[in-house]
Amino acid sequence: MEKKIDETDLQILQMLDKNAKMRLHMMAKKLHIPPSTVHHRIKRMEEEGIIAGWCVRKDFAKLGLGVKAYVMVFVDVTALKHMKRTQKDIAAAIRKIENVESVDIITGDSDLLVCVRCKDITDFQHILLGKLQSIEGITKTKTLMVIGEE
Repeated sequence: MEKKIDETDLQILQMLDKNAKMRLHMMAKKLHIPPSTVHHRIKRMEEEGIIAGWCVRKDFAKLGLGVKAYVMVFVDVTALKHMKRTQKDIAAAIRKIENVESVDIITGDSDLLVCVRCKDITDFQHILLGKLQSIEGITKTKTLMVIGEE
């Protein structure tokens, strides 16, 4: 049986968001609760799937991936039906392209939203024109270049 999330759980999650390496005793001190309580709450949230793994925040510029773009992808649904493929199939094919960070199936004007990180515009051009737009079923793309991340 899942326990409801309370204010203390939310505060623990906020602290982990800001610094996943924060020591339990520091969290406990800020929350005015024992470190064992913090430990048990984190364990419970992991078991319940509220915390679904741990991530690392990367400095992409230092990794040589200073260009970020979102690509709105338009597909021909009728053509996909004839090919016996779905938007999920297109998303899976896109996800295999190197430097694709994420692929989301969305509503609105376009069908998919793809996040790409690469070293420079030439690299992006190779990904967009040479790989992404060559996937059968994609009819059009529209690119949004990121000029600053916060």
